[in-house]
Formats: sequence, structure tokens, C-alpha cells
Amino acid sequence: MPASNQCGRRAAIVAIVALAANCAGDALATSLDMSRLPVVVPNLCASCHTAATPTAGNARLNPFGLDFRANGRVWDSDLAALDSDGDGCLNGIEVGDSDGDGRPDGNVTSQAGNPGLPGDCGSGPPFDETTWGAIKAMFDGR
Repeated sequence: MPASNQCGRRAAIVAIVALAANCAGDALATSLDMSRLPVVVPNLCASCHTAATPTAGNARLNPFGLDFRANGRVWDSDLAALDSDGDGCLNGIEVGDSDGDGRPDGNVTSQAGNPGLPGDCGSGPPFDETTWGAIKAMFDGR
């Protein structure tokens, strides 16, 4: 085989190996990124991606995933203080680490909402005046 064909063949093999390594790196990065968040259950991959089980064809990032990437793929107080999906709930509250110190708040074991899905605060319905009155009465000793 002429030397020019061998060089072309080697270049093609190197390109294929590099592409495969890049794809494997993306899959490993997702696992690594999930380990950087204090709580990922129940949203797992959907915390950052638009698909619950992202693949090469549908691995787009949701608003929280975009902010996480822009923050250097680091969970911290800056990211916790954002409301990435604009639903009125801070990322830290939705993730379960309100101060962004990397440890779940209290005995939190699951996310209150999805930080990348607008409208999924997980905070439940808002309190009405009667409920607030009952809460205040409990603290006032009435």
C-alpha cells in the first residue's frame, strides 16, 4: 500500500477514535456533573437536560443546565441564588441546598422541584389568609 494511503487510513482511524472518546466523555461528564449537585433525585438527568434520558440526539440543556455549564459546571451559592427557569423558585430551594454549600439542607433527600423546568417549583399551592392566620396563631401561642 502506498505511503499516502496509509497516512489517510491512519488519519481516519485517529478521527474515529477521537470521536468515540468524545462521545464517551460526554456520557461520563453527565455522571460527573450529577455527582456535583447535592441532590438529583427524582429528576436525575432532567435536572439539566430537556430529556429524562438524554442521548446524542436529544441531549439539549434546559435553562438550569445552561446556567450550570456557564458557571463552570460547579454548584455553588451563586448558582443556588439564581432562578434559572424563571418560575419564582430559586435553584437552591428546588435542588434542596438553599445556600449552595454542596450539602443538602437538613434531612432533604429529594429535589423539591426541577430547577430547569418552569412551573415545577415543588412548593405546593400558595398559602391563603386562613392558613397564614392559623400558622401565626400557633407561633403566638393562641
